[in-house]
Amino acid sequence: MPGWTWWQTCAQTARLFGSHRRLFLPFVLTAFVELLLIGGVWLAPHQPFAKILAPPIRYFFGDRTLHYPWHLWFLYHAMQQTSVVAATLVGAFMTGIACVMVRQIHEGQPLSFRAALAGRHVRYGRLVLLWLIAWAVTHGTMLLVVRATPALRAAPWIQVGSLLALQALFIYLIPAAVFNGSPWWKAILQGIRETLRHPVSTLALLGVASSGLIAFSIGVPETRLAQWMVRFEPELALAAVGGRLLLFALTDAVLTVGMAHLWWFHRAGAPAPVRAAQAQPALAEVPA
Repeated sequence: MPGWTWWQTCAQTARLFGSHRRLFLPFVLTAFVELLLIGGVWLAPHQPFAKILAPPIRYFFGDRTLHYPWHLWFLYHAMQQTSVVAATLVGAFMTGIACVMVRQIHEGQPLSFRAALAGRHVRYGRLVLLWLIAWAVTHGTMLLVVRATPALRAAPWIQVGSLLALQALFIYLIPAAVFNGSPWWKAILQGIRETLRHPVSTLALLGVASSGLIAFSIGVPETRLAQWMVRFEPELALAAVGGRLLLFALTDAVLTVGMAHLWWFHRAGAPAPVRAAQAQPALAEVPA
């Protein structure tokens, strides 16, 4: 039953993260790369980095973004770009690594980040291409949705619903490429077909996993953050940056691992392999 499947997936994902913390490692690495990129933006106004980093920021975003306190606000704004760059550089690949680690659990193998890296199931170029295709289609469609619904009272809900639908459509692209070893074009077809076959469990898990990040994005938009910086302290922008980075990493982890579990549960019909894997106390002792 779809309801049982997605609920079991949520519960199983929570238990696995509690007992197998190595599942967090791919997402910690992705967050660390984004943190480095944000650090580069932070250093842009300061010498000797300003000679290299400041000109492109000044050209695309204006000189004000290089001066206090607006530079703090710009750190939050720039996360739209740093998250895309981090996902392209390492995030898509690490999503594939996380999928391999989920397969290790379902097949009763030792959970090992090193073994997932050493295997040949994750092709960097293929996963980056799939991620860029999904991002480009989603980003382009959302621009059209935002432009078509500016005056509607229900515009925020329409936009959130459209985003969730688009994410659901592409959420299985990387699992299809990793679990089936499919070329990029076939992984797109298989991933979309997976969503169409299991729309209820997919949308339910996607909504639960994304709820925190969606609430944060609605509650702390850039315009409201600018108002808070003027009314209270400019350094509030740093807390917003940290909160968004943490929430994004957690959402990415829960969503990736949850959807990888769904892929297996849709085929097995029950999470028995995972329970069997959890029953092996040696898993927690296996070196990464």
